Amino acid sequence: MQRLAVVALSVWWAVTLQVAHADDVDARIAAIAAAGSQGRGSAEAREACHDLARKGPDILPRLLAAMDTPNIVAANWYRAAYEQIVSREIAKSNPDFPREAFKTYVRELRHVGRTRRLALDLLDRIEPPFRQALVPTLLEDPEFRDDAISVALKRGDDAEARGDMQAAKRFFESAFQHARNTVQVSASAGKLGSLGEKVSIVAHLGFVTDWSLIGPFPAPGMSGFQTPFPPETTVDLSATIAAADKKSLRWTRHQTGDSFGTVDLVQVLGPVNEAVGYAYTEVDSPRSQEAQLRSSADDCLAVWLNGEKVFGREMWLNGTRFDRFITPVRLKAGRNRVLVKVCQGPHHRDPAVGNAWTFQLRLCSPDGEGLALKSGLAAGRQSVTVRSNGSGPKK
Repeated sequence: MQRLAVVALSVWWAVTLQVAHADDVDARIAAIAAAGSQGRGSAEAREACHDLARKGPDILPRLLAAMDTPNIVAANWYRAAYEQIVSREIAKSNPDFPREAFKTYVRELRHVGRTRRLALDLLDRIEPPFRQALVPTLLEDPEFRDDAISVALKRGDDAEARGDMQAAKRFFESAFQHARNTVQVSASAGKLGSLGEKVSIVAHLGFVTDWSLIGPFPAPGMSGFQTPFPPETTVDLSATIAAADKKSLRWTRHQTGDSFGTVDLVQVLGPVNEAVGYAYTEVDSPRSQEAQLRSSADDCLAVWLNGEKVFGREMWLNGTRFDRFITPVRLKAGRNRVLVKVCQGPHHRDPAVGNAWTFQLRLCSPDGEGLALKSGLAAGRQSVTVRSNGSGPKK
């Protein structure tokens, strides 16, 4: 009887210690969560961080979960405690980390990428084979996609080196299908091309390449972005429009041959300083669907979709860069009309520097894969009503 009482007391004491430990950790995590910019709560956060850093590796998964926050100040305090615990434990001859918890955390897409990568970095140090087995399976993972594609490209190269062209082609096709950044898209397309397999980067990423262009409309003093010109009211592809310099402007059909959909307005409308050009196209969507309109321009850019201004950014002496601006849009079933305004700024102070005038636009899913849309242009009058004179959504 006395022995049973001792056992019961021991169990009660162990449970009590665990609960107290949990409550203590929660309290410290909550103190750090209250920290913010301009030193708010920093003294309490520093004390809490110090206390957490003295605890064992069993709290590391909770610190990872706490780091999964938009509060960067708090995240940095959590990480400071996390790294101190890891450094102390890793120095031991037989470190004891909650490996399975880390493996689960890495696999869960609901966590932010930086903390998942932090967890995988620790697993690399204590169990390297885990990454080797996991990463190749993450071709659709938003955080580890590029890592997985690099593995696929390497495996394709290895297969090609040993003469297994079918295996090489499979790896390169998988890399191309899942690639979203320009370097990996170009690399995988080039690898497939060397094996006689032609692929379309334009279709894969959803670039719009078929346009009607008009301009230049003179806009001195960098006034172009704020000045509405006739295409912002009505698009009539058969019309002639008189510009302020008394030149007659007509719409010109143009299909860019650039692999990444870049439209060079200088090539079509001519070299000019301080002016505005417009591009118009139509795309057919098989159904009503959410999409992302990803765009960039040199210089300022505005975009209308079906008569509504969905994006605008006044940014002079700017460059065209892949996916610089990302705008959520909704495509309607059937024909969708897209109007783009691109401003040209003053010439660079060095006359030897060319004055680029370009833009790039694509329609894709949220993960960056191009949508299967039919594009084409119908002649005739199209009404485009501007509903907003503001700058539109920004990102």
